[in-house]
Amino acid sequence: MVEFGAMGVIISIISRAYRIFSRLRHSMGNSLISGARQLAVALLLVLSLNSAHAADFIGVRFGEPADHKTRIVFDVQGEINFRLSGDLTGVGRLIVDLDNLQVPRGGDQVQSAQGSIAGYRFAQQPNGDARFVFDFKETSRVGAAFVIEPKGEVKQHRLVIDLETASQEEFLASIPKRYKNIEDVIQASAGSPTAKSEPKPVPEKRQVKDWPTIVIDPGHGGGDPGAEGQNGTLEKEITLKAALQLAEILKAKGRYRVILTRSGDERLGVKKRATLARKARPDLFISLHADALADKDVRGSSVYTVSKEGIERSAEEARTQEDYQVNDLKMSEVNPELGSILYDVTQTATISASQKFAEILVGQLKGVAPLLNNTLRTKDLRVLLAPDVPAVLFELAFISNAKDEANLTSRRWREKTMTAVAEAIDEYFDAEDQSRRSELGLGRQAG
Repeated sequence: MVEFGAMGVIISIISRAYRIFSRLRHSMGNSLISGARQLAVALLLVLSLNSAHAADFIGVRFGEPADHKTRIVFDVQGEINFRLSGDLTGVGRLIVDLDNLQVPRGGDQVQSAQGSIAGYRFAQQPNGDARFVFDFKETSRVGAAFVIEPKGEVKQHRLVIDLETASQEEFLASIPKRYKNIEDVIQASAGSPTAKSEPKPVPEKRQVKDWPTIVIDPGHGGGDPGAEGQNGTLEKEITLKAALQLAEILKAKGRYRVILTRSGDERLGVKKRATLARKARPDLFISLHADALADKDVRGSSVYTVSKEGIERSAEEARTQEDYQVNDLKMSEVNPELGSILYDVTQTATISASQKFAEILVGQLKGVAPLLNNTLRTKDLRVLLAPDVPAVLFELAFISNAKDEANLTSRRWREKTMTAVAEAIDEYFDAEDQSRRSELGLGRQAG
């Protein structure tokens, strides 16, 4: 657990500014604002949305449980912005993230609870937010979640979450249902007599100009065939087929710009691939490869993000390369100390995004493709070094293993596996959309 002081608040603000800055590139375009001005606008947005001091946590309390219903109430001194998520650990657990909230140390010890909640715990996050985890005693759905602002003698903000005993499926389905204030809850309740008859929320539809850009990088090519399978299959061929399949699936969704570093049998150096990727200013970079080992029994997929050594190498390049840019900012043209801070914040946010997507990808691949032990890995790979491009390298399978080689040459297997990758991309950007709406102040609740 990290204790945040004034510097922590500043870093948190810069970090959130970077995330807004990345999204402003899509919605506002380079012709409207240059890189430095984009970052300045983002900082002003964050500073206008966040006070100089974090909100203070007063406590969590529970309403009297009745008829399989449980009410959780957060008391907070200051603005409340929140996100709800959950999973099926145990009989299920509800996760509540509150932006820029100071909580006391020791919250990671199990706290007592009532109703359908067996207990809860909380901790300060490195970015200054706070996370609360509520373990269910009985699985429950989220009936409503809303913020009540101070009024009269009540000086604090209150976040209210109403739960009702339900199935695990109903719990997971209820997570997106949130309200920004008590009036919305009343209106929703009046319009539908039961929770089951409530229409599912419709996801926000992006405009074409705001579509995320995905760069797909088929490994090797041309005079660089890559690894070779026992039956003569070449890595360069199967990575291209997989990339084309993934591009086709993503384009059919009508929500992404898709760019391939190569669409034919051509050789591209690693540095050239990285340059092409950064010029495209992508929101996600996926490099496709096939692994190989002398041990022909080893098989399975794996996903790589940049290692500590790669992070250090990237930072060294930024320091020594005179024309090095991060987003639209040339590092040589800004104050060295500020440049270093902005680089570190950008790189930290990018690494976090890369790891988040990698975890989602592995989750989608389970049950679809054989997975290597310790599926999530890190490595010092040049294609993963860009400090401003979330990136993963996906080793599709071991071309040196006969069964994996057969999968790699199977169109059906490629379709199934690339569909899983596309679904991971959907899941990743759905979460980003929720965050984007919160960051730009579109609704009281974050997410």
